[in-house]
Amino acid sequence: MSRSSKAEAAGKPAKAAKETGNAKDTLRAKPSQTDAALDLMRSKIIDLTLEPGSRIDEPLLIKEFKLGRTPAREAINRLVAEGLVNIVPNRGGTYVRGLDFREIGEVVAAQQLAESILAQLCRFEDPKLLADLEAIQQRYVREVEQRTYLGITSVNEEFHLRMHRSIGNSFFFEFAQSTHRHVRRLLVLIYKMEEAEQNVLDDQFEMNLDEHRQIIEAIRKRDRARLKDLLPAHARQAQQRLLRLLSGKAIGPLSLDLRPLDLTDRT
Repeated sequence: MSRSSKAEAAGKPAKAAKETGNAKDTLRAKPSQTDAALDLMRSKIIDLTLEPGSRIDEPLLIKEFKLGRTPAREAINRLVAEGLVNIVPNRGGTYVRGLDFREIGEVVAAQQLAESILAQLCRFEDPKLLADLEAIQQRYVREVEQRTYLGITSVNEEFHLRMHRSIGNSFFFEFAQSTHRHVRRLLVLIYKMEEAEQNVLDDQFEMNLDEHRQIIEAIRKRDRARLKDLLPAHARQAQQRLLRLLSGKAIGPLSLDLRPLDLTDRT
């Protein structure tokens, strides 16, 4: 075999290995059938297309999402792990997590706890934090302009989780991430209720945008005291808006199963 032939033969395995590696990277980058179904189901739960208490089972996923039995079972298990659906043995199935007064109270309390701790531990030293928040804020402005509740709550979640990520505590980050998933569903509910008073909804979006800008500015100035005021107050908005809506005559009764719970501050 000539020297050039040997070199060519030696190069083929390397080239083949490289191509195989690229193919594997492509496969890893492409969302699986289960991931795609999970993302869609999660979105439908958050935007209340799948209402609280709706039944979720394998036949539904197989029929509606063309999943096989194993991917359908995996998607349900992951939704259960995220706390968005619950297995109810005495009802013989899996159901979208409820959104009654007790559930709302727990979400509000968890959010306020997460944001209060964030205000104390957010790392101003994170070199990319400020630039990332400013970039996320630009996308948040665009989502608000389009009035897409799913997009607005998604980017809002990203804004807050970017600050949580700066802390560098994986356990606390998982708690914050789980909390913000449920906050998103609550916010969608509040936005839909506020549609009856469009001027109120518009004012609320402007307030959210302004508070985000103030949070960014506090981080820019490394003003811990200011951040400790801003983040808990920002988190309390959901509770205050809901109390106003429930006491307002312009808002009709909710279609959800709401049970009485004192949502006022217990100080």
